[in-house]
Amino acid sequence: MIRHILKIIWKQKRSYFAIFIEQVFIAVILMLSAVAVTEAVEKYRMPGLLDVENTFYVGYMFNANIQPDVFKSARQNMDVIIDKLRKLDYVEAVSSGYNLVPYLRNDFHYYSVSDSIHIDDKHFQTIIKISDEFGADVLKPDIEEGKWIENNPLPDGSAPLVITRQFADKAGWKNAVGKKVTIKSHPHTVVGVVAGLKQEPLILSPVAVVIPQYLLQDNGLLSENVVRIKPGMEEEFMKTFYREFNRLISDENVEPLFNNIQTLKGVWLTTSLINIVLQSIPTIFLLLFSFIGTFGLYWMISRKRLKEFALRIALGSTKRKLMSMVIGESLFIMSISLIPALVLSFFIYEYMPMHFIAVGFTVFIMFLFSFISAWFPAWKVSRLNPAEVLKYE
Repeated sequence: MIRHILKIIWKQKRSYFAIFIEQVFIAVILMLSAVAVTEAVEKYRMPGLLDVENTFYVGYMFNANIQPDVFKSARQNMDVIIDKLRKLDYVEAVSSGYNLVPYLRNDFHYYSVSDSIHIDDKHFQTIIKISDEFGADVLKPDIEEGKWIENNPLPDGSAPLVITRQFADKAGWKNAVGKKVTIKSHPHTVVGVVAGLKQEPLILSPVAVVIPQYLLQDNGLLSENVVRIKPGMEEEFMKTFYREFNRLISDENVEPLFNNIQTLKGVWLTTSLINIVLQSIPTIFLLLFSFIGTFGLYWMISRKRLKEFALRIALGSTKRKLMSMVIGESLFIMSISLIPALVLSFFIYEYMPMHFIAVGFTVFIMFLFSFISAWFPAWKVSRLNPAEVLKYE
């Protein structure tokens, strides 16, 4: 059967060449789109996604250049507000720091606070994040080794340090707790390792460290405050924050900031999904129009071969065998058209599990595409009346 199909295709190679080229193009585009989707899903599932459900960012911003006394007053009064929020019975934890809360800014801007790290013969850049002792209670990072930082120096005078698993891998450390690191010319000792600290849902966790908040006053950065509350208390919490803010900070150039971190995460995810959909839409339309074109080509080829099919039926070929032959020709063309896409995939992908899934999905869709394109022409051929066709011919 296969040898017979090969002979038929070879004799009509000019007719099938257009189908072959079209399916090669479809397979490559579909594979690239499928890999893009699976990579996005895999990135989302990678370690480092912080728990931001029922968490809220509270702070303030300045509308214009302000006097130092206004800046100092706003900072002091914000500390009073944070202390007030900590005492609310529906507030589970409050943390202050900088650069740790995800989804507040683009991934690029998180790198604005960083340092060049030298460990033995290794040299790499790391993002610096700042937190107090409550950061783990609010954002719940996955602590793999040791513990979270405390907001005071260690007995030897060094500052406690939490590093990400990505940092430990860069440094070549298997047991990182107790290691010494110099960051911003200040000695630190590693007290814990977290699986990662993602800044966006679909961005891999960067090489990063977390230093204690008491070092924040040395660099003049504004604190970023994040609060975890009990479910269902968002409206009450928001009212309390605005009331306390307006009571203590009355300068018109200082405005309150209040953001639901879970909502910000949803915005980032929606934006990322829209980008993926926009990439996929051309592929969907390509599949649709290619299906119509391929169906038309198979229909045209079948019409040209009516006499051949009529003779086969007259000589005893069953309807089932005739349909199998026509569909088999389509599946064979599709199979060889997949070869360029598969060869290309070996050069551009490392073939992690997600790549196997994407390529497998591409092969399945292409088989389905090819089968459906040829099924109706094959069905029509199997319904031929050989007497009528041969009489007409």
